Amino acid sequence: MGESETVREVTVSSNRQVGLASDFARKLGVKAKGKLLEALIRMPDGDYAILLMRRPKSYAKALARALEGTTPAKEFLAELRAEWPE
Repeated sequence: MGESETVREVTVSSNRQVGLASDFARKLGVKAKGKLLEALIRMPDGDYAILLMRRPKSYAKALARALEGTTPAKEFLAELRAEWPE
């Protein structure tokens, strides 16, 4: 998917509502009156982002998948932990 297929500008209504593009809804498997989870995420630069997703069976696994590639590699974490005093 190119950026034009995954990133869109939306308009916030006076009631602070936004519409979900039909192709995005289809890819998520969301129907009219369907429900999504909304998460506010703090970005590394201190700004915020909103993540919309289907209700997962496991919240921990869904969040780990969503953040995959944004956290340090396991080897790096292992090195840091090895430096911790016991």
